[in-house]
Formats: sequence, structure tokens, C-alpha cells
Amino acid sequence: MFVVLRLLTALTLLGASQGSGSTIFPTGVAYSNWADESEEARVCEIVLDVSNPPSREAVKFITIAGYNKFDGTLLAGFLMGAADLTTSGTYQIVGISDAAFSSRTFSSLGHLDYEYYDDGTVMATTQNPLVAAAFIRAVIAGVYEVHFARPGSNAEMRTYKIASAPGESVISNFMHCMDGLAVESHRTQSDASTKGSPLPEGGGSGLSNAADQGG
Repeated sequence: MFVVLRLLTALTLLGASQGSGSTIFPTGVAYSNWADESEEARVCEIVLDVSNPPSREAVKFITIAGYNKFDGTLLAGFLMGAADLTTSGTYQIVGISDAAFSSRTFSSLGHLDYEYYDDGTVMATTQNPLVAAAFIRAVIAGVYEVHFARPGSNAEMRTYKIASAPGESVISNFMHCMDGLAVESHRTQSDASTKGSPLPEGGGSGLSNAADQGG
């Protein structure tokens, strides 16, 4: 997926090593937006870059909302990866496993479907609009934790505690992008319906409307 490829490129530009199985209160927390589009899909993103100097570890956590241009199917969730600064001054992507997101109101475990990629990144998503909206609201609230295990760490989870929310402009850009997804998804499903193509129940507007509620 093109989002994964962009994550790998971005991670090679980040630095960052800390022992396994630790809890980190990062000093470097930066949010930004990105929108990706290909012939197959369109994706809206809130990108979280986390670092904690002098640690050599960097973490990228991307909140995603996207739709399939062929059938209008919507999904939301996250993509996560990590990188280390090497002694030569270059950055090497490290494989992670058992990635998770948790907050007072939402946990990815048991709610999102996981995919583990050969490059070491992890994606977790859902097509359920209510679950997706709960996750997005938790990210926007800005008090949450991201967890992962590194290879050889005996599956000990590392936890980054995030205590700041995305800025208003980042949230606004993301919600505006999601509104566009909703319109395009609904149009795609309507076009397919008139052609007699079977599609899953539910429209694109459900995710955006649900995320707006209580946001």
C-alpha cells in the first residue's frame, strides 16, 4: 500500500535507542497532515512524529481514514513504524510487533484488524464506522498511549505516552479531508448501485458524521 511506502521513506529521515519494555514520556511530539491518492484509493492522515532525545529511537504513528475507489468501501485505523539512528549517522527501520493504541475511551486490541508487513511496520484498521469514529475521537482528544515490541525484546511492550492533542489546523484539515472521502464514497456506491453491483451496507457519511459527534 502506498501509505506504507511513504512511511518507510519518512522513517529513514528520522532518528532515534532505548531499552525494551520501557515507558517513555517523549519530549518531541509533532503532528502534521498528509493526503495520499492513487488509482485505487484515497487516504487522509494525521501524522504523529515522536522522539525523545538523546534516545536514538523515532516512532511514526499515522492515523488514517480512506476509501476504495472501486467499491466505495471506507476504512480507518493506524499505521505504525520505528527507526534507529546508527553509528554511521544513517537511520535504519526496525521491525515492530504487537503494536497497539490505547486511551481512556478506546483500545485497538479486539477492535481493529491487524496486518504485519515484511518491512516491520504494522497496520490496524476497521470498516466499522462506529469503531472507526471512536478511534479517531480518541486520537483527536490527544491523551493516549502507543505501544509496540521490538525484535528480540521477548515481546516486552514499549509505551509512548502522548499528552498533547493535534492542533486545530491539523484536526480541521483532517475532518475536511474526511468530508471529501464521504462524498466520494457515497458517489462511488451510488454509481455501483445503479449498475447493479452488490456492495456492503453503509455509506461513507457514517464515518465522518460519527467522528464529528463528541469531537
